[in-house]
Amino acid sequence: MKLWYSTTSPYARLVRAVAAHHGLASQIQLHKVTHAFSADSPHNQDTPLGRIPVMQCEDGLWLLSSRLIAEYLDAMGAQDKLFVDGAMRWQVLNLYALAEGLLENSIVMLAEKMNRPQNEWWHGRHAQIQARNRQTLIVLAEQCAPFADALNIGTLFAACAVDFLLFREELIGAREDIVALRLDRWVEEMNRRYPCLDDTRPFVSR
Repeated sequence: MKLWYSTTSPYARLVRAVAAHHGLASQIQLHKVTHAFSADSPHNQDTPLGRIPVMQCEDGLWLLSSRLIAEYLDAMGAQDKLFVDGAMRWQVLNLYALAEGLLENSIVMLAEKMNRPQNEWWHGRHAQIQARNRQTLIVLAEQCAPFADALNIGTLFAACAVDFLLFREELIGAREDIVALRLDRWVEEMNRRYPCLDDTRPFVSR
């Protein structure tokens, strides 16, 4: 299997953490993407969406979304399943959706701030995103609480999302809300408890 990834992408971190949880990392060739928006980057040439992460399976099949790759690896793995069945399935998937939406909103703003001069930023839209993030983080904290420090695909992705917002604090501006909700303490405990999260934290140097 081959995985195109970025060290800072929370979506790529999700996939790598699932692989690590199941002990599958050694079966995956990692292809690091350093310029995600460059037309010359291999992931923009080999796949139609030009998004990361993207994975090519051994039979040549391309998996084109982090959710799909994560579920594929979870199905392969022999450890406790992260995509759970039973009574908690919908709560887990709803938490996943909250984390996903939080990231989607934030990355729209982040991409503009990283690629446009400040005088071209859509400030009104950014303020709206930050307000939505504030409300989403409140609900995220509420929905994480019943799971405490248990690991499933919802709590794993929530940890990736909170860590990413803290990592990009200068541009996203969510630290105050995260600290007020004590999500910073929760994500630190998740990182401490689970090597699959700790080993995939978003650092440029990795």
